[in-house]
Amino acid sequence: MKEYKLKINNNSYNVVIKDVTDDAVLAEVNGKQHIVNIDTIENFTAVADSKARAPISAMPSASPAAPMASPPASATAGSGAILTPIPGQIISITVSLGEQVRTGQKLLVLEAMKLENSITATIDGTVSEILIAEGDVVNQGQPLIILT
Repeated sequence: MKEYKLKINNNSYNVVIKDVTDDAVLAEVNGKQHIVNIDTIENFTAVADSKARAPISAMPSASPAAPMASPPASATAGSGAILTPIPGQIISITVSLGEQVRTGQKLLVLEAMKLENSITATIDGTVSEILIAEGDVVNQGQPLIILT
């Protein structure tokens, strides 16, 4: 475990590197855990121990994100399931059950990394399920709303 004190754009960060694998880093930044996926790093070798290791995504996290439940049967690919593009917190839901929506219409606002992101409809349809509530913390790929 390595600890760093970093300053980025005059903001101070306490970073603890908890684990490193070939494709991800488990880091705690100012007390909050994050999984950082690695695409490529030059001159980097992950230190492996003699025991087989679980991928970081399988490790317990202190993050407030709830574990992802199995998606409902209606949330299969091509079904109109609106999935979380990035982990974050639901700030507001702008549609209701039974509402007709058009492609590109805002469905909800997701806060991620202190930025508000509008999540929009990918197809025309009717809101048949709302699987989250305002204030929920969601994982990447988690079904949010089902359109039929």
